Amino acid sequence: MSSDGADEILDKKLAGECDLEEVRTLARLAHRCLHKTPRKRPTIGEASQAIKKLKHRRITRSESHSTASFGGQEFSGITGFIELQQNQLKRITNVNETSQ
Repeated sequence: MSSDGADEILDKKLAGECDLEEVRTLARLAHRCLHKTPRKRPTIGEASQAIKKLKHRRITRSESHSTASFGGQEFSGITGFIELQQNQLKRITNVNETSQ
């Protein structure tokens, strides 16, 4: 059991499938949103920014993991990068062919 209560609010079906630090961050934000004194609650902009920041960290972490791990099952980052390079090479080839 965690001292911050994250284990108590986490759906047991999600245990092991989510990042506990993300759960704790969102729980702290939710707790602040429920403060009795309205002026002590975060604005919608502050709450939105906190969630966007968390999402950005997750995306960055996911992209670095999928591109660094060739043995893993997550190839979406790698294949997306390869497809982008292929499209760029096709455009370069088409430009060169039309200019000749």
